[in-house]
Amino acid sequence: MRLASVPAPGPVAGLGTVDGERRAALGTVGVPHLVILVDDVRCVDVARRGKALRFDPAVGPEGANVNFISPGDSRAEWHMRTYERGVEAETLACGTGAVAAGCALLQWDLAQSPVTIWTRSGRPLEIEVRKRAQGVYDDVWLAGEATLVLRGVIN
Repeated sequence: MRLASVPAPGPVAGLGTVDGERRAALGTVGVPHLVILVDDVRCVDVARRGKALRFDPAVGPEGANVNFISPGDSRAEWHMRTYERGVEAETLACGTGAVAAGCALLQWDLAQSPVTIWTRSGRPLEIEVRKRAQGVYDDVWLAGEATLVLRGVIN
């Protein structure tokens, strides 16, 4: 798996940030993800701020998932909360958002691979990634719990 757009350090061009938002990066892992580094994800009004950023013109006409991340107990552990487009609300976890967040943290030199992302569900996602020349990320691995929550038949 490859990122189509590499998260870049510093603010996303044209994106207005608010107090407590330290950095932003925009990357694509299947769909666009806006990664926002904040002081503490527990203090973010994900419904309000996530919705505003999801529709910000700086992320493109289709909008983006918004992943707020903050430091955990070590350089290898981070916390994440996600506002997901389509759902139009906060979700308990986002694997592709965790990958985008992991790449942004590596780009910003705030973490080294592997990175543990603690999701809103309280369960960790492990991200291992390799950075290539020109800021391209590949050989991406995502590991975490998978649980069957519904089984159905479509006729």
